[in-house]
Amino acid sequence: MSAFLKSRTIWAASAATAAILCGAAPAYAQDASTADDNAQAPIIVTASKRGNETVQNTPSSIGVLTADQLESKNVVNFDDITRNVAGLNVINEGPGLNTIMIRGLVGAGESTVGLYYDNLPTSGSGESAALTSGRQTDLVVWDAARVEVLRGPQSTLYGSSALAGVVRIISNEADPTDFAGRMDLSAATIKEGSPSWSVKGMLNLPIGDKAAVRLVGYQVHTGGFVDDVQHGIKNFNQADQTGFRLNTKVELGPDTTLTSQLYVQRLESAGAGFSQPWASSIGGVAYPAVGELQSKLPTKGQFNDTTVLGGLTLEHDFGPAVVTLTQAYQHRKNDAIKDNSGMGDFFRFLQSIDAFPDTATPTDLAFIQHQKLELWNTEARVATKFDGPFNLVAGVMYQTRDTEIENILQDVDRVSGDVIPASATNPIWFQRSARFKLDQFAAFGEATVKFSDRFSVLGGIRYFTAKRRDVLTPIVPFLRLGTAGTPDTLTSKENKAIFKFEADYKPTDNVMLYVSASQGYRVGGTVLKVVPELPDAYGPDYTWNFEAGAKTQWFNNHLTANIALYHINWYDTQISGEFYNGAFEGILNCEGLCARSQGIEVDISARPVRGLDIGFSGTLFKAKWLKDQQAMNGSPLAGTQFTDTPRHTFSAYANYHWNLGGDFDMALAANVQNSGRIAYSDYRPQYNLHTPGAYTLVDVSATLSKGDTWSTKLFVDNLFDKRALFNLTADSVTPYSALYATPRTIGVEFSVKY
Repeated sequence: MSAFLKSRTIWAASAATAAILCGAAPAYAQDASTADDNAQAPIIVTASKRGNETVQNTPSSIGVLTADQLESKNVVNFDDITRNVAGLNVINEGPGLNTIMIRGLVGAGESTVGLYYDNLPTSGSGESAALTSGRQTDLVVWDAARVEVLRGPQSTLYGSSALAGVVRIISNEADPTDFAGRMDLSAATIKEGSPSWSVKGMLNLPIGDKAAVRLVGYQVHTGGFVDDVQHGIKNFNQADQTGFRLNTKVELGPDTTLTSQLYVQRLESAGAGFSQPWASSIGGVAYPAVGELQSKLPTKGQFNDTTVLGGLTLEHDFGPAVVTLTQAYQHRKNDAIKDNSGMGDFFRFLQSIDAFPDTATPTDLAFIQHQKLELWNTEARVATKFDGPFNLVAGVMYQTRDTEIENILQDVDRVSGDVIPASATNPIWFQRSARFKLDQFAAFGEATVKFSDRFSVLGGIRYFTAKRRDVLTPIVPFLRLGTAGTPDTLTSKENKAIFKFEADYKPTDNVMLYVSASQGYRVGGTVLKVVPELPDAYGPDYTWNFEAGAKTQWFNNHLTANIALYHINWYDTQISGEFYNGAFEGILNCEGLCARSQGIEVDISARPVRGLDIGFSGTLFKAKWLKDQQAMNGSPLAGTQFTDTPRHTFSAYANYHWNLGGDFDMALAANVQNSGRIAYSDYRPQYNLHTPGAYTLVDVSATLSKGDTWSTKLFVDNLFDKRALFNLTADSVTPYSALYATPRTIGVEFSVKY
C-alpha cells in the first residue's frame, strides 16, 4: 500500500471515529455537568463580522492560535503561523517574500488568500502587478490577541483574494480600564550561524475612563546561516525588522466607540537565503554545486520594505443593530536586487539555435526592482441582533489600489557583488516603469434564519465590479533591441455575483453539525508585455467550495474535537503561461472546470489533567489539475498535483505548567511540525529533480515565572537540527536554489510585566 493510501486510511479512520463520537454526543450531553475551572475557556472570534462569537458556535472551518499559544510556540513572523494551523501553507522565499495558500489553492494572478491585520486588508506586491500573491505583508507578531485562519472561500464578506480563505492577525486593543506595560528581551545562537536578538515593549495607557492608547515597539534581528562564498560573507541571510504599532480606543458615548490602528515597520535583509546544493546547467553552461548552506552568485541580494497600515473604525449600537464604518490604508515601498546572471547564458543558447536575434548579451546581471503600493479600503455595514429568527449582516465596500513598479536589468561587478552604475559605456540592458490601478466596488449580505434553537440556515450574496487601468512606459527595450516605443495603456472591466449557502444543526449543546456551499473569486487583469508573444489580458476565476463539518466538546469542555471535509472546484483558473522556455511569464485562463482540491481537516485540543494542555491540527488533501495545461511549461496533465503543495501537514503541541510554591510557576512546552513531501516544485522534469521531501521539526521550551511580574524562558527551535528543505527554485535562467529551515537555535527570553 502506498504511503498516500496509508495516510488516507489513517485519516478516514479518524473521520469515522469523529462521526461515531458525534453520534454518541447526545447521550453524553445529557449527563454532562457544569464545566469546572480546569475546562478549556471558549475561544472568541470575529470572523463573521457579526460581533463576538465562539469558534464552536461558528459553522465553518476556523483554525485559531490564542495569545498563549502564540507565545508558547515562539511565533514571531507569518511563516511561524503557517506551521501551526492545518490547511495553511506558505511558499517561503525569505523575510517579506511569502506566498500564502489555504487548502493547496495557489497560482498566478491575485492572491488566493486574504490577509488582514485587525480589520485592515493588505495586498501583496509580487514582481509584477499580475503576481500580487507574492511578497505578502509580513509584520512582527507580538502582543496579539489571536490569529484566525478562515479555511475555505470567504468572498461574500471579504471579497476578491479570499478565494481560498482569509487570515486575520488580531492585536490586543487599547484598554481604558488598565494601566499595563511589558518588556521582552531575547537572544539566541544559531548552529553554524550568527546570533539573533530582539527587544519588544508595550505600554497601555488609559486616558480618563473612556479612552486609552496602546503602544508597541520592537526591533528584531534574525541571524543568518548561509555563507556567500563568492564575496566572502558569512551568514549573509540576516534580517532586521524595526517597527511600532499604535492602537487607540475612545468611547464617544455609551453606545459609540471609535478605534484606530497604526502599524509601521521597516524590514531590511540581504534577500532570500537560498543556497546552491546541486549542480545546474543553463544554456549548456555548468553551474557547479556549492553546498547546502552556501551560495555563489555574482550579485549581492537585497530586499528592503517599508510598510504602513492605518485604519479608523466607528461603531454605534442602535439596540436592534450595530452599524460599523471602517477606513483602512496601506502603503508599501520596497526595493529588491537579485541575481539574474543565468539570463545571459540562456539567451546565448537561444542565439546558437537561431531562436533569438543576434545581439549583445550580458554576463553578470542583476534584476533590480522598485515598488510603491497604496491601497484605500472603505466599508460600511450593519449587523442586526433581532430577538426573532431573522438576522443579517450587510454592507458596501469600495477599494482602490495603485501600484507603481520599475524594473531594471543592469550589469554587476562579480568581485564586489555590487551593481555597476549605468553609463554611456555601460548602458542598462532593460528598463521599464508601469502603473497599475485597480478599483473595486461591492455590495454584500448574509442573512440567517433560525427555525429553532437547534437549526438555522444562512444565505449570502456579493455583487462586485472591478476596473483596471494599467500604463506601461518602456525606457530601454529588452536587451537593447529596437527602440523604447511609446507608453501603452490597457484597461479591463468585469462584474459578477457570487453566493453562499450554509445550514447548521445542534443535536446537543456540545455538538454542531454543518454543511455549506460557497463561492470565492479573484479579479482578472491586463498583461503589460515585455515581448509580443505574451497575451493582452486575463479574466477572473472563481471556486465552489462544498463542505461538511462537526464541532464537538466533551468531558465538561476538557476536550474539543472539530473536523471538516471539503471539495473545491476551481473554474477559469488563472495560470502562468510561460514563453521563451520560461524566461517570461504571462497570465492566462484555463476555461471551465480546471482544478480541484479536496481533503479533511482536524483540530483537537484537550486539558486532560490540571496544568496540561495538548493539541493537534492536521490536514490531508490533494490539489490537482482536472485538465491538461499545455500552455504551462512542463504541460502538466490532468491529475497532476499542484506545485509547492504537500499532501499532508500536521502540528501537535503539549504544554505542562505547575506551581513551584508561592508565586513561582514552571512550564514545559513542546511543539512538533510535520509536512509531507512536495511532488512538484516545477512541472518540467529537468527542474523537478530535488523536490522538498517530508520533514518533522521539534521545538521545546522551559519557562520560569513569578506571577504576572516576570518570566524567563529557555527555548530550543529545531531541536534535532533537521535540514528541512522549505522551498526550491530552478528555471531556464536560475540554477537550483534551496531554502532550508534555520538550523538548531538555542535562546533565552526575559519578560517583565507591570
